Amino acid sequence: MTDNIALWQLSLEISDEFISVFEVLMEPFVESLMWTVDEDVSGVQKMEGFVTAKPDLALIQGVVDAACVELGIVAPMLKLSPLEDRDWVVENLKEFPPIDEGRFFIYGSHVTERPLLGRIPMRIDPGAAFGTGTHATTSGCLQAIDDLGKKHVFKRPLDVGSGSGILAIAMAKLWHIKILGTDIDPTAVHVAKKNAHLNQVQSFLDFRTGPGFFPIAKSDRFDLIVANILARPLTQIAPDLGRHLKPNGYVVLSGLIERDERFVVGAYRAQGLKFKRRYVRDGWLTLVLQKR
Repeated sequence: MTDNIALWQLSLEISDEFISVFEVLMEPFVESLMWTVDEDVSGVQKMEGFVTAKPDLALIQGVVDAACVELGIVAPMLKLSPLEDRDWVVENLKEFPPIDEGRFFIYGSHVTERPLLGRIPMRIDPGAAFGTGTHATTSGCLQAIDDLGKKHVFKRPLDVGSGSGILAIAMAKLWHIKILGTDIDPTAVHVAKKNAHLNQVQSFLDFRTGPGFFPIAKSDRFDLIVANILARPLTQIAPDLGRHLKPNGYVVLSGLIERDERFVVGAYRAQGLKFKRRYVRDGWLTLVLQKR
């Protein structure tokens, strides 16, 4: 078993008629929840929950079993699976050519190809991208950053949950301004600093260790905040984010699936933000909001 586990996945199969019951049942144990239709079995859906810390499978199975006794149905068997942090950057550098995302050209040290004129090169080597998310979420953030940069001038961005630093590096290369990044994982912060040096933007970047807004001064304010984390943490940091975001500032949120959009957007509307745009890739959302 590798130590590089990004998420744990809980999955079960249940009849359509009990989906709403199991949604309420599973919600306390996971950070994000989704379901898909089982094309092989009529009337059955597969429910999947995602959580960062390894859950107590026996405890959750016991809760499911007890609920099924009350419902008079056979309890489904829960399956727990580790999802390694097989970041899209790493996987593509190992097996495919460089990646073009918006104006960004992402490549590994083994690549000799030069980017096209006007592209912004970023070097991220295999094994260096801890916690940067899946292909859909990271690429969605890069596209959102690229699009925002075409219409707005930013002076003080923040990257919450910066992981390998790829999003902060992208902003530094795009705008040549000071950027702050935070991550709860000290290893990720070390890697982000290394990647900043590789991309020769270390003078623009300040990476700090700590959860959410903890490493940030209470008086510090930002005109752009990017957070590529899961749905529940996104809602949990909403009050802090709202306080640290300047009036008319923008937020890029990712790491949530389509069914999470309503309650995530609701948490930010409560902080005075309004919805501006969404990017949908493979069922994952990247949202852009602005403070009123």
